[in-house]
Amino acid sequence: MSFLGNLRDRAVESIIRKNETVLRFGEIQEVSIDSEARIAEVRIILRGETEPTMFRGYYGFDDGDKGTELTVDKITCERTWINEALRMAMDGRTLRFAIADYSGDKLAGIAGGIAKILF
Repeated sequence: MSFLGNLRDRAVESIIRKNETVLRFGEIQEVSIDSEARIAEVRIILRGETEPTMFRGYYGFDDGDKGTELTVDKITCERTWINEALRMAMDGRTLRFAIADYSGDKLAGIAGGIAKILF
């Protein structure tokens, strides 16, 4: 993987790890990024659970009001009932996370510029 691609992947991981919504549900154990397929897999121990659960998000980059945004078009889960709840909650929506909101994270800021160039 190229230096720029690696930097972009690390920025996506950083945004996921610092996202308040994700953190409200539990403790992130692992994040893996497949930049070619634009898939982020996140293993979380959900609050009240003892075993981790795997979530998969399909992401991309787009221009938004605050600059480059990380977009998530679909989230799936290995647990059927959570997967159904996600499908109902998303209902065709795209989640948008402005990279500028993570400007305190230099890596995310750099990745925003790189994402605009690469995508």
